[in-house]
Amino acid sequence: MATMLPRTNLNEQVYGTLRNRVLQREPGPGVKLSLHELATELGVSRSPVHHALTRLVSEGLLSVKARRGYYVTPVTPATAGDGYDVRLALEVHAAERSVGSAAPARLAHLRRLMEESERAISQDDWDAANAAFHEFQIDLAGNAMLSRFYRELSVNLMMQVIRGGKLEGGEYLAGEHRAIVDGFEAGDLAATQRAIRTHIESGKRIALEAIERAGGVL
Repeated sequence: MATMLPRTNLNEQVYGTLRNRVLQREPGPGVKLSLHELATELGVSRSPVHHALTRLVSEGLLSVKARRGYYVTPVTPATAGDGYDVRLALEVHAAERSVGSAAPARLAHLRRLMEESERAISQDDWDAANAAFHEFQIDLAGNAMLSRFYRELSVNLMMQVIRGGKLEGGEYLAGEHRAIVDGFEAGDLAATQRAIRTHIESGKRIALEAIERAGGVL
């Protein structure tokens, strides 16, 4: 039976529907998505489906093969590991540019975002709060290109796929956020970078263990 969607904000609704499916691995990794079949199922034209699939490609959730179509991008140990390594390099560099020079008001906002991430653990809203914290942490460097590259890295989206709606180690992940903020507020670059490395290694370990439990690919 077709899933009929209201016509208001159709592009966003189709995008949100397909994005949630991909994040939940429905269909699974490597599976081809049919633009025509999705349009028929959702009761819409091909245009909003094409718009959604293109956005999902830009986020790294789908890949496109010339004359073959769209495929769900698998998350493997290599892709997860590489993503976290790049994230580490960007966060360490951003800290070099901002620790000791960030304005007090911006540091206060970073602390508020950290506190929101702590509250989000019990509210099942970790993904959005975690992303907001780390993106602002990068924004402190004042480099628009760096901020854009970081947002396009899609490690947070990979973790949503890997976690499957379950948050492991929420308390110590939040504690690692607090250590990062403490380093920024103290103007201690070495302590901040140590906290960043510890936090990213925790995320990488959780990701790799989850992929291993899933049989090596998600």
